Amino acid sequence: MGHRFRELYWHSSETGSGFIPFRVLVPVSLHSAEPGGKITLMPSLVLIKSPGAATANQTFPLAGPLTVLGREDNCDIVVPNHAVSRKHAQISLRNGSQYFVEDLKSRNGTMVNNEPVLQPRMLKHDDRLKICDFLYRFHDENAPSPIPAGFGGSSLFAPLEERTEDSQSTIEAAVATRTAERLLDAQPSEKLRALLDISTALSKASDLATIIETIADVTLNVFKQSDRCFVILKEDDNLVPKVVKARRSAGSQDDQRFSRTIVRRALETGESYLSEDASSDANLGAAMSVAEFRIRSVMCVPLLTSAGVAIGAVQIDTQDRTKKFRTADLELLAIVANLASVAVDKAHLQETAAAQEKQQNEIDLARKIQRDMLPQGEPPLPGYGFYHHYSAALTVGGDYYDFIQLADGRVAVLLGDVAGKGVPASLLMVKLTAEARFCLRTESDVAAAIRMLNDQLVMGGIGDRFVTLAAIVIDPNKHTATIVNAGHINPIIFRNGEFIEIISSEESGIPLGIMSGYEYTSVERSFEPGDNVMVFSDGVTDAMDPRGEMFNLDGVYKSLAGDCTRFSHPKLVGECVVKAVQKHAAGRAQNDDIAFVCFGRLTTPPGKESQ
Repeated sequence: MGHRFRELYWHSSETGSGFIPFRVLVPVSLHSAEPGGKITLMPSLVLIKSPGAATANQTFPLAGPLTVLGREDNCDIVVPNHAVSRKHAQISLRNGSQYFVEDLKSRNGTMVNNEPVLQPRMLKHDDRLKICDFLYRFHDENAPSPIPAGFGGSSLFAPLEERTEDSQSTIEAAVATRTAERLLDAQPSEKLRALLDISTALSKASDLATIIETIADVTLNVFKQSDRCFVILKEDDNLVPKVVKARRSAGSQDDQRFSRTIVRRALETGESYLSEDASSDANLGAAMSVAEFRIRSVMCVPLLTSAGVAIGAVQIDTQDRTKKFRTADLELLAIVANLASVAVDKAHLQETAAAQEKQQNEIDLARKIQRDMLPQGEPPLPGYGFYHHYSAALTVGGDYYDFIQLADGRVAVLLGDVAGKGVPASLLMVKLTAEARFCLRTESDVAAAIRMLNDQLVMGGIGDRFVTLAAIVIDPNKHTATIVNAGHINPIIFRNGEFIEIISSEESGIPLGIMSGYEYTSVERSFEPGDNVMVFSDGVTDAMDPRGEMFNLDGVYKSLAGDCTRFSHPKLVGECVVKAVQKHAAGRAQNDDIAFVCFGRLTTPPGKESQ
């Protein structure tokens, strides 16, 4: 790698329209020298922002005809982040001198100048390439060096677009976004005083509405020649004027409208623009709004977050031909936008944090309500023991279980699974709880009660959702259980070390909420001392370990293998299975809600059950 000097030009407001040449040392690839001694510089990507591990300003030369960027070690440019796809994007050399970037169907997409790359896109010098949280600058020293109109990425001015001899554009300048400290060097004392006033005013505003109102007020106050000021924010793909200020107390309809052409240019390029006479500006094309709103001189600056994302713009204009904005005005407005961007970005973050806090409070309340609707203890049924466990995959869940005390001394044990997870499933779970208690306390026949419950859910309109449910009604006098299964995993009796389904798939019905009038059937089984009945949701069998292997029914059986005498109480059985599920997951997050109920007839007299 060698070096050469390249002569650039710098515009100084202190010297009028003169340009001061200066020399900078730039790296040159020695093998890129062309015949005749002409040197061709190798284009590169310069890392200007990363999540932290990579080094900023690191340079990646684009040496070959194809450069692949991605997470894999064999990529030409490795982007070390889990959000980056294995092969995320590629840059290809075409026609000998043009570089195109193409997204390789990545998970999180590729952006150039804040626009998604949907098809191969040609890169221009100083373009910003963003891959997840990594921001690169495309650096091509072979690009033509612009003079008076602009001076590349390191200059004060950047060109709006290539000028031609026929161009009648009156664009005075386009100013790249810069920090206030660097621009203040060229500002007189009264401008500094204005900036201090602006900074003070913005620091006193906290909420977003007050901030954007303040931006408009101070902008009109600083730029005396302006007639109107717009503070515009992006909402999705729409440009919404949040504040419109006009010097005339009773503005016309035109005073409330702005030029979307000018604003979109500023947002797309991330640069601030000044036009001395927008009505005759060829660079603005056939923008009807410019003529319609009688815009003469106009300035527009983007509002950018610290990550360089455009969130809005400030546009001021004048309709008086004699009141023109100058380059010094644009420089000052760029600083105003810098200060305003920080304030707006901060207000957005505060609003987002407040909204997230409110949402979290609402979810916490929903979780508490859901927990309160689940059984808080075991039913007082002499000679029987109970165990129950519930764990939602998300903050709230759709699994359901209940112990319902019936008037004749029987106890109904219900466990169900609402299709889906999260808040929608939890709301349906609340509805299911109320409807099930009503139906089982109204109808003594278990099959008829479940048919009534199904009809209630269908008529209640649960959309495309459904509920699987196992209902077991215990008669402690006869030591029998009546079982109805509506599409749920079949309940299992653990008896003397053996596992027996207490209802078969042929005896089970369809899930609730699918078809009204469905006739469910029931079966009756007797309990022997030591019998333990397990009923659970598919969150148990579908629990996965870090390798993606499921727990399955075999996991339930294996967890209870061995000396069956030590599982004399339902609590011991239930705790053993739940611990086995947690051990199998080995820290992997739940992929579904888990509900587990175990109950059984005790082998010891009431009051002396093993705990």
